[in-house]
Parts: sequence; C-alpha cells; structure tokens
Amino acid sequence: MQLSSDVFNNSVQYLENHQESLRIRKLIFCLAKKSWENDPNILNSYSLKELILELVQIIPNRDQLKLSLYKLVKSLNRPKVYAPVAKIIFDQIDYIYRDSHQDNDFLEEVDVPVQSTHITNKEFLLEQAVESLNKHEQSERIKKLIFALSREQWENNLDQINSHGLKNLISELLQKYPNRADLEIAFNQLIGKINKRNLYLAISKVILTKLEAFYEDLSVSIDAKNQTIVSSYSTQIIPLNNINYTPNQSGKNNQFQDLAFDTSVIDITSEQMKTEIQQIRNSVSVPPPPAPKTKTYDIFELRLQIVQYTNPLQAKILLFSLLFHPWDRSGQDWSMLRSYTLDDLLEQLLQSGKPLAEIESKLYTAAKSLKDHEPYLQAASTLVETIKPFV
Repeated sequence: MQLSSDVFNNSVQYLENHQESLRIRKLIFCLAKKSWENDPNILNSYSLKELILELVQIIPNRDQLKLSLYKLVKSLNRPKVYAPVAKIIFDQIDYIYRDSHQDNDFLEEVDVPVQSTHITNKEFLLEQAVESLNKHEQSERIKKLIFALSREQWENNLDQINSHGLKNLISELLQKYPNRADLEIAFNQLIGKINKRNLYLAISKVILTKLEAFYEDLSVSIDAKNQTIVSSYSTQIIPLNNINYTPNQSGKNNQFQDLAFDTSVIDITSEQMKTEIQQIRNSVSVPPPPAPKTKTYDIFELRLQIVQYTNPLQAKILLFSLLFHPWDRSGQDWSMLRSYTLDDLLEQLLQSGKPLAEIESKLYTAAKSLKDHEPYLQAASTLVETIKPFV
C-alpha cells in the first residue's frame, strides 16, 4: 500500500513515542490481527506502521473504529486502564481518516475483502470474559450462578462445576439465552429462589456486564425527516400483570419457571402487532413529546468533588448500602465493596433513575444506622449535593 501523507507518518511516530506505547501496540495489534498478545517479542515483530496500515484497511472509518475500540476495551480485565489508551489511538488515527478524505491518493486501492466493522471474534471475546470472571473476587459464586442457569440445577461443589469448564458453561448460557433481556430475567428468577439475594443480584450484574459484548439487540437509525435518533428492537418489554416468564428453550423444561414476573416479551415485528401499532398511530394526531435532555456529567469531576469534602471509603459504604443492602461489616460486604470503585458506584446510582428524594432519604437513613454516624451524615450530605444536578 502506497503512503503519500505526512499525517500518517506523524500519527505513527506520535504513538510509537508515547509513554503508553506498549498498551497502544497491544490494542492496535488485537484490532488488526483479531487476537490478544502480551509477548513483546511477537508485538514488536510487526512495525506499528504496518499494524496501523492493516487496521485502516479493515476498519475504514472513524465511527467503526470508535465502536471497535469500545467493545475491545470493555472485554478486557482492566478497562479503566485501557480506556484512555484507546482514546489516544482514536485521536491519532482519526487524523488519518480525515486526511484520507482530503487526499484520495493517500491509500491506494487494495483487493482485500471488507471485514467486520467491529470485533466479531466471538472466541476472543469468550476468552476475555472467562479470564476476567475467573479472576474476580466472587468467582466461586459467579460460577455457581452460571452453572445453575446453564444446567438448570444448583451445585455447591466447586470441583463439580470446574469439571465442566467455565468457558463451556458460558457458551451454553449464550446459546440458551440469545437475548440479553431473557438472560437478565432468568438471573432474577433464579436469584429470587436462593438466599443472599442482594449479594447474588450484584454478582449477576457483574456477569451481565462481562457478557454484554455478545448481545447486539439494539440498532440505532436516523430518522431523516425529524433528525432524531430512533431506537428499534425486534422485541419490546411490555408490562403485564403476573405473567409467568418462560424463555424459549426448544421444549426443555425449566425448573425456575414457576416464578411470576410483571413483564413479558411481546414480538412487535409480527404482522398483527404492526397493524395494531399503525392503527394507533393513524388515530392519534398529537405529536410525540420532545425527548428529555440528557444530563451529562464527568464522573472524574464528581469523584474529585466528593473526595475533597469527605472520606471516599465512607462514601462507598453509603452508596453500597443504597444500591445493594444495608452495610453490616461482614467479610462478604467488604469483599463486594472492594470489587467496586467509587466511580463504579456513582455511575450505577446515576444510571439507576432513582429520584433525588429517594436517594437523599436512603443515604441519610443508612448514615444514621452506622456506628459513629456523624462523619457518615457529612458524607451523605456531600453525595446529595454532588449528584443533585444530574438526577
């Protein structure tokens, strides 16, 4: 491939000389070669220029690169470490994309098939998920939950669970629940039947987060007429009254199916539903209300504001009490707390949709229940004032 742009060489040189050059090389190598590599000898056997050239061939525009980097970083064990590295890569390669639009001769045409616009190597994503869940502090309980859903039976013998292999169990789980909503409901259904529900509910969220890369049910399109983002699903969750949820398992019996749920999955792509929806649209002339403005926030700035005025550990304990269950200083609580950063807990609270009044009430209640509650009351006040503009 013929190079004719100084922009390309400048971007390569910048990335090569960056203090995070090793992590930069790992991410670019993975996107270009579709495999993760830690061996510096293998990484350095390719020039960074060669890897970037291959990358811009298979990922031809900035939006696809952003998505690819996002999905890759999310699959890694230390996403918070690699996220800023991905931003560095994106910014530099974005210069190349922009320059290529200005100079059509920058890259000569090559006879290569256009590959997927994002990480599609399911085997790689699976390996990353297995490695991350195996290293998690709650790995034993994680395996028990995954085993229970995959094999439809609860097993306490960890040796028995390990004999099946976590990778195989996750593969079975993904085949059994091809829709993320079904998997989450199944987790909730199972957890409703066991002890320590709040603990296992938090663990199920960890599993769902690690498996998110396998689910792509949501597609986003642009309505050219209104210039609004339209989110379309093949299915939609419709509230119902006390409907027993039973995922489609090709006729298999599910021992958890007797738990009632308040939602059920309705196929809105069926001809009947399309007709009914169109009739409703035709009969209603009132325009839809404008979408609420998204309140943006910088999680780093929020954390900085909190730690300036209160003890971050006390803030984490209060957030933990609000999101999961009242703090009881048990070993399990400490273990769970260590698995979350202050950023994680803040993000989860802000995404929960809880009203400010509920948050404030529960934070102060949690603070008053703790020994030496005065500093916790101060921490509660700081948390409320910090998040108030964003809830």
